Amino acid sequence: MSVIYRECFFVGGAYVGPADASVMQGQMFVETHRLVARTLERSWEEALAAQAQLAGEYEQDRRQRAATPSPAEAAAIRTLAQDVPALWNAATTTQAERQTIARLLLERVLVEVVDATEQLRVECHWQGGHRTQHQLSRPVARLKALSTYPELVHRAGELRQAGHGFGAIADMLNAEGWRPAKRRDTFNAQMVHHLLTRAGVIAPKYRRRAREIERATNEWTIRELAAQIGMPEPTLYNWVQQGRLRSRVVQTSVGRAKLVHADAETIIALKAIRGTPAPWHRRPPPLTPADSHTTDS
Repeated sequence: MSVIYRECFFVGGAYVGPADASVMQGQMFVETHRLVARTLERSWEEALAAQAQLAGEYEQDRRQRAATPSPAEAAAIRTLAQDVPALWNAATTTQAERQTIARLLLERVLVEVVDATEQLRVECHWQGGHRTQHQLSRPVARLKALSTYPELVHRAGELRQAGHGFGAIADMLNAEGWRPAKRRDTFNAQMVHHLLTRAGVIAPKYRRRAREIERATNEWTIRELAAQIGMPEPTLYNWVQQGRLRSRVVQTSVGRAKLVHADAETIIALKAIRGTPAPWHRRPPPLTPADSHTTDS
């Protein structure tokens, strides 16, 4: 009887042969290296995160130190603070810096439009409780909105009755300090002619032949409806073009005309919209497909 002795190894809690032992030892070696690699990788990432945090803290500290004025700079700032108008009007002061100065000094500003004219009452509430009142002017769309409109028409009418031409009247009004509406500083001959014609001081040289328009109930031309509501024609025209009011185009004896449908309820609503103060200006809502009715005839 022969006995065969085989060499055995105790690896991983079990007895295995030489070939299996070599394979298992290799696997254990690989796993050990993987564990070491993951540990090193984790340590490296933690070190990089700590470095980034220190760099951020250093940069923040550097900026704070740089923002702190030197004694000489602090003294210059105190000197400028004693003469804010000079600082405001300095050629080196930018618009953004002026806005910063205003935000620091002003607590609130109240603005009131005087009788829907170009005149504004402004009350400034300054830090520390001081208040100042100011009278300013704003651009307006029409001459009739000017607070000086009656006096302006009277003066221009006097000059016209004295025999002056429209250009000469414009020069005289400009020299006397009269100013037109919008963002214009001076009158010209055409503006004077338009002013006197609209005011009824002089009659127009010709009148357009009235157009005969066949219209349905509650239909208006843009000029008629604008006069009824008391609003500028261009604004009403834009509302129509944007699809906020029902309209249709018709053929007349002298061309085409656009008619706008507006019953009594619509006119009341439009007047309410126009009467809304400037900061809360609204527009009529767009028409829905069911309400829209714009056709050519």
